[in-house]
Amino acid sequence: MMQRRLCLSAVLGAGVAPLASATWLSLLRVAPLHAAPADGKSELAATDREDGHAVTPWPAGQKTPPLRALDMQGRTWTLEALRGRVVLLNFWASWCAPCRVEMPTLQTLVGFYGDAVRVLAINVGEGPRAIARFLQSSALDTGALTVLLDTEKEAARAWGAATVLPTTVLIDPSGRPRHRVQGELDWSGDRAQALLDALLT
Repeated sequence: MMQRRLCLSAVLGAGVAPLASATWLSLLRVAPLHAAPADGKSELAATDREDGHAVTPWPAGQKTPPLRALDMQGRTWTLEALRGRVVLLNFWASWCAPCRVEMPTLQTLVGFYGDAVRVLAINVGEGPRAIARFLQSSALDTGALTVLLDTEKEAARAWGAATVLPTTVLIDPSGRPRHRVQGELDWSGDRAQALLDALLT
C-alpha cells in the first residue's frame, strides 16, 4: 500500500519527514510522483508502476551526476572506481519505515550476485552517530551494504532522490544510470532480479 511504502519530504530544507496526510497519500495513488515538466510531457510516461513502488527509466539526455561520498570509516567512494559492476545507489534514512523494510533484501544481492553487483546505501540527512546507532540495533550486514554519508543531502538532490525515500538508482557496468526505483521494492524478488539481470547481460 502506497501509504506505508513511501516516505516523502515535506520541505527539503527542513529535514526529511514523512507526510502523514491522508489527502496527499490518496492523491499519490492517482498522480505521478513528479509533476510534469514545462513541455507537458510527464517524466513518468514510461513508468512501470507496481505495488508500493514506481520504476522509471533514467531521463534521456540527463547527465550522470558525480558521486563522491565518505563511508562510515572515512573512505571516499566514487562511481569511477566501480566501473565494470552494476551499482545500486540506495537513498535511505533510519526514520523511514519502508527503508528499514527494504534494506535486508538489498543485502541479499551480494550473496546472489557476488562481486558483479555493489550496493551503496546512501544515508540522507543523518549524522554518523545516528547511523551507527541504527546499524548497531539492526541485523544488517555492513559488509554487504556499504553505508555512505549524505549529511547535507547534496547527493540525494543530484540523483533525484531528495523527495521520496527509499529511492534506488540502478547503474550499469559502464557507469550509466538506467533506472530509478521510488518506493519500497523487495530486492530478493522476481521484479528486482529482472531489472538487475537486464543490466548484467
